[in-house]
Amino acid sequence: MGTFGEMLCVCCGVARAGRGTCCHGCRLELVPGGELWLAGGLIVHAAFRHDGSARRLVHRLKYEAFPAAALPLAAAMAPGACHGSVLVPVPRVIARHWKHGIDPARELAAAVSRLTGIPVLGALVPGWWHAARAGPGGKHRGEPRFRAIRAVPGRWVLIDDVLTTGTTLRAASQALEGTGRAVVATVAQAGPGRRR
Repeated sequence: MGTFGEMLCVCCGVARAGRGTCCHGCRLELVPGGELWLAGGLIVHAAFRHDGSARRLVHRLKYEAFPAAALPLAAAMAPGACHGSVLVPVPRVIARHWKHGIDPARELAAAVSRLTGIPVLGALVPGWWHAARAGPGGKHRGEPRFRAIRAVPGRWVLIDDVLTTGTTLRAASQALEGTGRAVVATVAQAGPGRRR
């Protein structure tokens, strides 16, 4: 809240007028991400391109532990999540969860669940640590590993924050039994896989 009860944009922090959680200027910067196929056949719905306001929202959620930033992202993720019976967040490695105090995929899954009524199932556990997946393309990227701790009934929908190379989503999907798809908040501009 701003002064005298003004609501602030969750993206830029400036007072906003009207409905929604983002100001008009920030909403104009949101560019749809579309659907992609990853190698191995996983279909991914990306709410937005990882640019402008969408990038700021992910950053606020992921590195500033600001859960309200998940709300506008989840609203755009929800239509892609309706193809499954359960939402499975892709968990953040334990060391980064402790460092930043938040697990972005769990926050996004909870927000999508509130909008759709689809339940969330914590079916995966991550490793303790691996080199960060985020960063410039030439940077060495860690290899994520996940272990399934629960069986998933029916079709699953993986929920994650950013799709860069697709390695994290492929590792998570390989740890699960059955079939499903993935929904992410943003996709890097180059984007892996083929656009649908």
